[in-house]
Amino acid sequence: MRYVVGYTPNARGRDALNLAVAMARSLDVGLDIAYVVKVEETFSRALKGGGNYTQMVEAQAKRWLTEAAQLIPDDVDASFHLHRAASSATGLLELAEIRGAGAVLVGGAKVSTWRRHGIGSVSNALLHRATLPVILAPREADPQERLTRIDCAVSPEEDGMGLVAEAVATMNRTGLPLRLVTLVDETKETSRGARATVEDMLRRSPVQPEDADLLSVEVGVGRSIPEAVDSVHWGTGSLLLAGSSKLAEAGRLFLSSTTSKILTALPIPLVVVPRDYQPGRNGSTALPWTGALPAIRRD
Repeated sequence: MRYVVGYTPNARGRDALNLAVAMARSLDVGLDIAYVVKVEETFSRALKGGGNYTQMVEAQAKRWLTEAAQLIPDDVDASFHLHRAASSATGLLELAEIRGAGAVLVGGAKVSTWRRHGIGSVSNALLHRATLPVILAPREADPQERLTRIDCAVSPEEDGMGLVAEAVATMNRTGLPLRLVTLVDETKETSRGARATVEDMLRRSPVQPEDADLLSVEVGVGRSIPEAVDSVHWGTGSLLLAGSSKLAEAGRLFLSSTTSKILTALPIPLVVVPRDYQPGRNGSTALPWTGALPAIRRD
């Protein structure tokens, strides 16, 4: 299993590298670190008399990738790619298909008022068109952290059943503890009813836990979704798994309004999966985003 990592020569690009290193070490995945050169920019400058502008851009990009290589520890399997495409998001998705990647990992916006996340133009495009999971790195991601738990944001609605099944399958594959988290706006619903709904979804899930002791359910409550996020303790070494909006086509990713609200207060990495995402299950020949079975062996 491999992840495509979008790199830019700034703090957000380093955040993406840091999280990629942490996940590579935790899940035994390889990294394809990419800088995308936008084709229309190089062509338009050349047509305006830029001469060897394309060669200059690519030479600079190669220097940036060389600098990125120096940030990757020797124990991490990584390769580096200069890829031409119409846009950065398109290039990352093209490279993911070429490399057979299980996910695309990117940093956030350069400027954001949110706690540790921010959606930039590249991540926004990926979050509304990708056909494989997209991983968002928070600011100041630590490459030394190892994954110790998977959290999963579960909507107390029937549409969340597929995400519950994928979360349990992830727990079974990796051996990591799983916490199903439902976030309740107390002005609209009760925490008791939300917990009961999630527990019922778990009982009816087509994928059941191999070790029930690794699974727990928690309800975050607040007067708004961000406040409910704040009511939950998010430990270091955790990442949050979230599903796509009901507006998404099957097999495609579309960021929901609830997940956007969660991002404003979330302090840990986020993995958003396409709607009806099922690689590695139900006869699919594709690998899951967490890699081969199992990614982590418990002592």
